[in-house]
Amino acid sequence: MRSTSALALMMASLAVGALSACGDDDKTDNTPDAGTNTDGGTSSGNGKCPASAYICEDFDKGENGWRQPDEEHNATIAIDGSRTRSGSGAVHVVTEGGHNEEPYGAEKDPQAIAHLRKNIPQFGTKLYTRAYVYLNRSSPAGVMGTYFILFSPKESDFGGIELQALPNGGFALDNWTGIGTGWNYQDQDPVVVKVPPNRWTCIEWGVERDSATANTGHAMAWADGELAYDFPNVGMRPFTEFAVGYGFVHPKGDSASETWIDDLVVAPERIGCE
Repeated sequence: MRSTSALALMMASLAVGALSACGDDDKTDNTPDAGTNTDGGTSSGNGKCPASAYICEDFDKGENGWRQPDEEHNATIAIDGSRTRSGSGAVHVVTEGGHNEEPYGAEKDPQAIAHLRKNIPQFGTKLYTRAYVYLNRSSPAGVMGTYFILFSPKESDFGGIELQALPNGGFALDNWTGIGTGWNYQDQDPVVVKVPPNRWTCIEWGVERDSATANTGHAMAWADGELAYDFPNVGMRPFTEFAVGYGFVHPKGDSASETWIDDLVVAPERIGCE
């Protein structure tokens, strides 16, 4: 389920050389306790930005080094104050309704998706993302929304993984590294740990592998601190790009949505919820 918008983002990133520092220096003095773990959805982190963070962003400084998509895919993305969890800014994504990939080829660009992106240091063995997300609705029936993307733009090591939203509020993991399981989803019935619409939810995503050269690993997803799913056999690449936003790669006509994302941290240790 690789997104062509993500593909465009990745190819554009080849021209960008500088690594991004933490977005908000005033948030880097709250270091979690030592011994962060991922067992059972618990965390010894205090929810604040650790000193090790690659990205620490409350979006109060506008784009602040984030790069806009190179192509528009029937969606707008901006940092504004229309709805915030804290401070004056948040990522705001609006996807247009009426876009449908079926029948195939009937619409030139049926996607409705947009993400902002930044460079991060090359992925080693652990990477964690924490953000607060407000959805105005659940993902449409039969369609997955995409929250976060990790990818490698290197021609010799090209590929990425995405944390996705399911219509039932659960999570899916799309893996287009060419290694491991291509798509995996939270298939409990009913889904207990999930992301409901019309409120702020703390979403965490953990990506781990045994060594910096391992080809596969696993990825975990949490909602409000509870472990939702642990996705096995996930392909790994030397990821150097991170993207945050929302939208649908394969919409089926019901593609209108509005999403806000705030208080984002990306770090080599688990952050936890505030």
